[in-house]
Amino acid sequence: MKLFATRVWGFGFARLPLATFGVKGNLGRLLTLAKRGDRLVFVGTQTERTAPEHQGRILGMAEIGFEPLRTLDLVEREALDPRDFDAAGNFKFPHAVATTRVWQFEPAPVLTQLLSRQLTMVATAGVEEIDDPADVAAVLALNAVEIDLPPLPALVRMRRLNDALRNTTGPRPTDVSYSVDRSGTDGEAWAYALQFGSRNVWKIGWADDIDERCAAVNQHIPTELGGLEQWTVKFRQRMKNRDAAYKMEQRVLALLDAKRKGFERVHCAQPDLQSVWARAFLDIVQEG
Repeated sequence: MKLFATRVWGFGFARLPLATFGVKGNLGRLLTLAKRGDRLVFVGTQTERTAPEHQGRILGMAEIGFEPLRTLDLVEREALDPRDFDAAGNFKFPHAVATTRVWQFEPAPVLTQLLSRQLTMVATAGVEEIDDPADVAAVLALNAVEIDLPPLPALVRMRRLNDALRNTTGPRPTDVSYSVDRSGTDGEAWAYALQFGSRNVWKIGWADDIDERCAAVNQHIPTELGGLEQWTVKFRQRMKNRDAAYKMEQRVLALLDAKRKGFERVHCAQPDLQSVWARAFLDIVQEG
């Protein structure tokens, strides 16, 4: 799942389930980069038009439809804010995409206190991908409350299409180290993937101390793998407790079930494991 951020003045999707854009190219960029199941994250601007309690905060997120729309084909002019029309009476944000499902964050965190960096100006008129895996995990770990949207038939159809065609693979990580709780928590444990030598053979598990676990595993190398190579730690993931670490282990094994060769061993290429590892981690974060 990818996240794309955009700045907004408010969070009125319960009344108007549309994300609007002033330039057709900005909407086109979102529809080109995003896949079904990805989400659009809404951040309050720091201008007077945004309520003080929303300024600079991550307000919520949405799944979108993938049909480019014209705002004025769906909404009466009288229902729109007069400030959104220019002197000639032209609507400033004529391009739109439907928000098929919307979640509001309660509470809404300050962006600069949650993410590793501030958004650029790209997110003001268009969208900017949140590409740091730790930032993605931090957003998905927020308390998200789904809000009711107007019962429009078009939204129901788009939602069903998203559910049928959503991408089932997680984001490809740039770093195999992630964190569920950046500050650390008591009783934390680790999920791990050990590689046997340089082969595409992996052992998936969890432990309180990964290095100690790896040393113990090397004392009992399976005979079918030979006796010259050893296991080394290639993936490690800190989890908030042992239950979460166990769930991470089981999720990875389930996703790689077709490639399992033993109770905890899988045979696959490293890029395949990287993708599954990231997907499993985000699944656990979303489950809470």
